[in-house]
Amino acid sequence: MSTKLSHSLMAIAPLGLLLGGCASLEGEFPSLSKRPYESADPLAVPEAAPAPVSTSLPAALQTQVDALLQRARAAQSAYEAALPTARNAAQGAAGSAVGSEAWVNAHMLVSRADSARADAVAALGEIDRLIAGEREKGADVGLVALLSAPQAQIAALVNAQTAEIDRLSRLIGV
Repeated sequence: MSTKLSHSLMAIAPLGLLLGGCASLEGEFPSLSKRPYESADPLAVPEAAPAPVSTSLPAALQTQVDALLQRARAAQSAYEAALPTARNAAQGAAGSAVGSEAWVNAHMLVSRADSARADAVAALGEIDRLIAGEREKGADVGLVALLSAPQAQIAALVNAQTAEIDRLSRLIGV
């Protein structure tokens, strides 16, 4: 017998034994049907009860927000008191030479109006930090929304003030 043929028979013999084991009709064999755990969705997350949403600010937060709104309003009043003089000076200095008395006076009065609003800018920064702190603590969307309303009020004041200060500065010729 050739070595090539003997090697072929040696390779086929174990295969025959394996197939013979599969053809047996006796004994219990495992089912190929799906098992219960294979049918369940492994990615399904059990439904949790929805988290409660805040409908009002806690007393401590309400006190802080009220104080920040009051600071912004007081700064707005001080800004409005300084604004007419700054506007008149800026209109009078429009087109004047850089360094002239009218130019310097207008810059000084616009700077005073800008300084008068500083507490409103600071209040906006503080309410921003307050909201960020509550988010870090895991505040619910209701609480963040309740804090966003006064934030928007203060931001509107500050944005209007900034726009007017910028307009006056351009008028003077900064």
